[in-house]
Amino acid sequence: MAEVHELGYLEIGQAAAALASGELSSLDLTDAVLARIERLNPTLNAYTCVMSDSAQTDARAADARSQAGDRLGPLDGIPIAIKDVIDTAGVVTTYGSIRFRDHRPAANAHVVQQLRNAGAVILGKTNTHELARGITTDNPHFGPTRNPWDLSRHPGGSSGGSAAAVATGMTLGALGTDTGGSVRIPSHMTGITGLKPTHGLVGRTGARPLVRNFDHIGPMTRSAADCAFMLEAMAGPDPNDLDAVTQPAGSFAAALNDPIGGYRAGIIQDFADDALPRIRELFAEAVQAIRDLDVQIDSWTLPAALDPRAAQVVSRSEGYVSIHGMFDGDFSSIDPSIHERLNVGADATAFDYLRGLEARAAIEAAVSDALESRDFLLSPAYPYPAEPIKRFDARANDTYHASLFNASHHPALVVPMGIADGLPAGLQIVGRMHDDATVLQIGHAFQQVSSHHKQRPGFTF
Repeated sequence: MAEVHELGYLEIGQAAAALASGELSSLDLTDAVLARIERLNPTLNAYTCVMSDSAQTDARAADARSQAGDRLGPLDGIPIAIKDVIDTAGVVTTYGSIRFRDHRPAANAHVVQQLRNAGAVILGKTNTHELARGITTDNPHFGPTRNPWDLSRHPGGSSGGSAAAVATGMTLGALGTDTGGSVRIPSHMTGITGLKPTHGLVGRTGARPLVRNFDHIGPMTRSAADCAFMLEAMAGPDPNDLDAVTQPAGSFAAALNDPIGGYRAGIIQDFADDALPRIRELFAEAVQAIRDLDVQIDSWTLPAALDPRAAQVVSRSEGYVSIHGMFDGDFSSIDPSIHERLNVGADATAFDYLRGLEARAAIEAAVSDALESRDFLLSPAYPYPAEPIKRFDARANDTYHASLFNASHHPALVVPMGIADGLPAGLQIVGRMHDDATVLQIGHAFQQVSSHHKQRPGFTF
C-alpha cells in the first residue's frame, strides 16, 4: 500500500480494492486526504468549504459496512469533492456568489444523493467561477483557484476547484458541471481525466444555475476507469429533471478492458488545425497511439453551414433567465464581467433564441451523422494550455472545441495526452449518444499504453 502522504493519489479502483481487502480503512484514507487539503489548499484555493467532521463520520460508517461484509460498491468509503454549484444538505452552497455565502440547502442535489447512496465520503465544496459563468475560476468573492502546474496560471473553469483538487491528491474524484466545457477545459489544463456524459444521463436537480439545453454534470478523476466507477453511481433516473433518462443506468466499467481493435475513428480536422503547434504535436502522438491499437482513423470536417455562435445564444439566454430568477432581477452583487456575460443573453431576441435552437439541433444532427460511419471522434481538448490569471473576457468566444458537444449533447471525455511547455494538454474523445461506455473504453485503452495521466505537478511535494 502507498505511503500515507501518497494515499490521495490512489486511483478509485486501487483504493476500492484495498478497502475491500481490509488493507486500508476509509478513515485512514480520508484523514490522509484531509491532511493534504490542510497543507495545499491555502495556496491553491481549490476548496471553499471542507467538511472534515462529517467526512470522518462517513468514513467510519463505510468501515463498519466493510467489516460487516456489506460494502455498497466501488465508491463505498471513497473521498469525493463536490463543485460549489451543486446542493449539499445543510452545508453552505454558494454557487460561487457572495449573495449565497450563507445559503444552506435543505436537500442534497440528486447526484449528491446518488453518491451518498453509493457510500461516497463527501469531503467538501470546490471553488468555481462565479455562477459557473467562466473558464478561469478566478472568483472575485472567494479568490482565484491556482493551477498546480504553474501557480501564476488558472486551472480552467468553471470546475477549476474540482480539477485542482484531483490533480493534487486532495480528493480521489470530484463532481464538475459542464455547460460549455467546464469539466473538460479544466481537466485539459490540470492534467486529469473528465467526462461530460450524454445529455440527460446524470440528473441535474439541485445543480444551479440551470441552462436546460446545455448543462451536464460529470465526474473528474485521474483515469477513465475512475470516471466509469463514478458514473455508475451518478447516472440514473431523476424524476425532477425533464431531460433525464428514464431507464436505469447500465454498467460503464464492464467493457473497459475489451480490445478496441477494429473500431473506426475520425479526427475533427478543424479543431486539430486550430491548436497551437506543440498541442498539435501531442495530438498527433496520441492519435498514432490509438491507431497502433488497430483503430482505423480518418478525418472529419465540420459542415460549413453549422453555426455554433448562434447555438451559444440559447445557452446565454437560458442562463440569463435562470440567474434572473435566482437574484430576483437584482444583479448588483454580481461581478461586472459576469453581469456583462448575462447581458448577452438579456439582449437576445425571440428570433435569436429560436434560430439558436435550430442551430443547436443542426449541430446534434451533424455530429450524429459523423458518428454513423465511425465509433468515435478525436480532437485536442482545447487549442492552448492554461493561461496566466487575468480578468475574464465575458464576451470572448473564440473556440468551440468543448462547447460544440454541449450543443450536440454527445458524450465527450478528456484524458491527458502530454505536457506542452510545462503545462498539461488533453485529448478529447467524443462518442455516439448514450454510448458513454465506449468513450470510457477508448480512454482507458489509451491510458493503458500511455502514462500521461500518472504525471503530477511538482507543486504537490
